[in-house]
Parts: sequence; C-alpha cells; structure tokens
Amino acid sequence: MCFLITCVCLLGSMELSAQTSAPDAGTPSSTTPQQPEPTDASESAKLALKLTNPVASLISIPIQNWFDFNLGPKKDGFRYTMEAQPVYPMRISKEWNLISRSTIPVVYQQNLYGRTTQTGLSDSTESLFLSPVHTKSIIWGTGPVFLIPTGTYGALSTRKFGMGPTGVILLHKKHANFGLLGNHVWSVAGSSNRGYVSQTYAQPFITYTTSKAWTYAINSYDTYDWNAGRWTVVVNPIRVSKLVKLGSQRLSFGAAPRCTVTSPQYQPKGCGLEFTVTPLYPANR
Repeated sequence: MCFLITCVCLLGSMELSAQTSAPDAGTPSSTTPQQPEPTDASESAKLALKLTNPVASLISIPIQNWFDFNLGPKKDGFRYTMEAQPVYPMRISKEWNLISRSTIPVVYQQNLYGRTTQTGLSDSTESLFLSPVHTKSIIWGTGPVFLIPTGTYGALSTRKFGMGPTGVILLHKKHANFGLLGNHVWSVAGSSNRGYVSQTYAQPFITYTTSKAWTYAINSYDTYDWNAGRWTVVVNPIRVSKLVKLGSQRLSFGAAPRCTVTSPQYQPKGCGLEFTVTPLYPANR
C-alpha cells in the first residue's frame, strides 16, 4: 500500500511539474478537458436503457405479476400469474453472443372451469438468441424456442413438447428503442389426448429511457392459435418503470395497466394490472 501511495505522489508531482514548465499551459488550446467520471445516476440510466434491449449483455431476472379478471362462463373468474424470466448472456466468440431467455410461470386461477381453483406451474419456454456483439442502430438476434410441458395440472398445460424459431429486432435511437420480439411453436411430441400446438407470438414495443433512469414503454402481447383461428391480444398502453440502487443491488420496478383487446371464450376480458420487479447484474464480458 505504501508503495502504491508513493508511486501516486511521484506521478502527481511529475504531472504538476510538466504543466508548470509548459510554455502555453494556461491557454485553452493546450489544456485537455477531463472526462467526467460515471455517477450512480448515469450508470443506472445506462442499465435501464440496456434493460429494454432483449439481447443486451445484461444478466437480469424479471419477475412479472399479472392480474386478470372477468374469466369463465359467468365472467367472475380471476387469474394471478407470476412469471420468472431469467436472462443470461454468454460470449461464445469475439463476434457473437448467445442469450438464454426462459419463462417459468406459476398460476393461480379460480372460476374458469366451474367453481374450481387451480394452482401450480404452467408450461415453460426456453429461447436462445444468437446476436452479434458489435452493433450500431440495428440490433437483432435469432435462434430456437422450446415449449416444455411443466404444467402441474391439465388445466395449466398443453401436455405437449414444442419447438420452433424465435427472433428479435430493434432500432436503437439514443434514449429510445423500437422493436419486435416473436416466435412460432409447433408441438413435436406429448400426450395424444391433447390437440396439436401451432401458435405464433409477437411482442412489439416502444421504449424511452430518461437520464434519471425512468423508462416509459408501450407494448403488447399477441398470440395467434392457428388451430382455433383465434387471436389473444393484450396491450400495455403505458408502462412506467424506475431503476434504483439498494445497497449494491440494482432493481427495476415497473407497473402498467394490462388491457385485453381480444381473447378466446372464457379468457380474460377488460383491463387488469401488471407489476414487475427485475434484479439485474451487469455482465462483465
């Protein structure tokens, strides 16, 4: 430690001596402006902006909480879904990242099938995105998606294994991102007593992040069932989130109205609520 302090003092005295001996040291043309050191606020704003990019080099675990109403034959049903969505980026070469995105939902619902209640895991998905490391304004990633029948009740599961392509593309402009994430899943195995799965999913989004780490977004969750020929469209007309630092841990808190535009029979109608908590960890890659 003493050695380091001595070196710093010597370097400081040498720099001061060089500045005082320079012939034009006091003129604006000879001074070199120093870059401001990053503050917690600026770092939080950068992380908040990266969080809106689905293929950013950022480890995060979004925990989404959805409250849906007006389900079932009598429209008096209720569903609560807590979905963990861990995201983990991996540098596989100098030019490419591989990003793993999982969804693990836990569901509580009542009065959807008569006067009954179901609680347990629903089906999970695993998406892998191959994305270039060096990008400018256009950012993209593509790869496979897998449907895994982890549902603990028949009412919460397709009972099918599935797979298909997935991809994301976004336009990055300073504080804003304009993007689309999508996939299509076909069932490839599973229970013969269940129908074939063929579903397309699309999530368009627009986000804007301020220098104070506030993020404002508009997005929707759109699913088309090709077998039934039906859309399910859920819109967040405005989502507000804030990234904060608690001790050494950064967290993003967000909330939005969750409005169902169209859905199959007995599925949610009208507007519900969405609340998200996301711990995040910068990936040093």
